[in-house]
Amino acid sequence: MKKILFFLLLFSFISALCLPGTTSQANDGVNDAADQQAIRAQTLEDVESFNCEDVSDVPVSECEALVAFYLTTNGAGWSYNTNWLESSTVGTWLGVTVEEEHVAILSLYSKNLTGTIPEEIGHLPYLELLELAGNQLTGPIPQSLGNLTYLVEACLTNNLITGPIPDTLGGMSSLLKLSFNDNLIEGEIPASLGNITTLTKFSLGNNRLTGTIPDSLGQLLNVDRFEVYKNNLSGELPESLGNLTLLKELIIFENSFSGSIPLTYTNLTNVTDFYFFGTQLCEPTTPEFLAWKALVDDGWHGTDLICMDFHQFLPIIYR
Repeated sequence: MKKILFFLLLFSFISALCLPGTTSQANDGVNDAADQQAIRAQTLEDVESFNCEDVSDVPVSECEALVAFYLTTNGAGWSYNTNWLESSTVGTWLGVTVEEEHVAILSLYSKNLTGTIPEEIGHLPYLELLELAGNQLTGPIPQSLGNLTYLVEACLTNNLITGPIPDTLGGMSSLLKLSFNDNLIEGEIPASLGNITTLTKFSLGNNRLTGTIPDSLGQLLNVDRFEVYKNNLSGELPESLGNLTLLKELIIFENSFSGSIPLTYTNLTNVTDFYFFGTQLCEPTTPEFLAWKALVDDGWHGTDLICMDFHQFLPIIYR
């Protein structure tokens, strides 16, 4: 009996210690939901109380695109939103730069943006820089991003963006840097991206991309950094990448690539870093390939797999 009473008292004591924590965790969940609801309500109130007709430094359509952006990314919850939907001069809004009466820059790096990028982003036709890295953005990349023919840099790195890369992005004819690393982007790499021949940086690493590397990417003759690491890409490497003679960094590790590294890659004499470990790629043994490997030197991080030339092992009668 004494043992039973002892265990009952012990159980009661432990329960008394645990219950407040459980209640606190439940309350935290309720509070988080309540906070998010309050942020959405405040964001909507901010939007409804602002009139783009009063804006003096950009067209109404561009102001409305920014207001839509504020709405879908829960602007009231940003870590900083100085002057947004308060000032009638858009150029004073945090992260917005106006040049010649048009929005030229939208830069909100690591400002706790949540929600989605709206299709209205395509209504900023003179946008040159879109910097939204380091946030918690979700949902797909807008199709309308391809309308931004003056865009020089699109940086969406380190978010939670899902869905495929739109084919329309091939229309960004001025783009130098495409940075979509560290998201949850799915589907295949669109062949249309090969049309952005101005690109110098092509970064799609650490996503959920599938399929092969399109041959069309061999048209990106100005690229010096090519990144598709940590995806679910497969198949053989396209020989066309050997055309990218300005390439310095070829970063394709941790994919399901197979077959031989094309001999055309020996044209990539500016490469200082070639990372292809975590794949099934093998290395040819031709003199020109070995000379290229020696040129890359310490920047070579491969699989240590040697391509076997089975032809040399066949009996002479079958050759």
